[in-house]
Amino acid sequence: MFHQEAKIKLAKLRDLFPRIEIVSEKDPETYARVLEEFDLPIKRFVMVGNSLRSDIEPVITLGGWGIHTPYAVTWAHETQHGVADDEPRMVDAPTAFDWPQALRTIEAKAAQAG
Repeated sequence: MFHQEAKIKLAKLRDLFPRIEIVSEKDPETYARVLEEFDLPIKRFVMVGNSLRSDIEPVITLGGWGIHTPYAVTWAHETQHGVADDEPRMVDAPTAFDWPQALRTIEAKAAQAG
């Protein structure tokens, strides 16, 4: 957790958000708890991450959305996941510059799903 806090400080992200939540476990139960605290429905939540297993899969499992931005090197533990290549609730975004378009894509998919 100290490493995550240091990354937030270095990237100067603290002032961009009213609250930053660093969790010790990235699992459906943890995400559900945090979303409940914010009274945010899972269908309106998008997780952006470089790990299909730790970042994206738990949110997809709950019914949320994922934006996957792969990192050049992936830890072997992270390569085993349950996210299908054609998962409709996930969008690939090669870089952070692609995130706005990925969000637009998710908004369109969510609107179609009703």
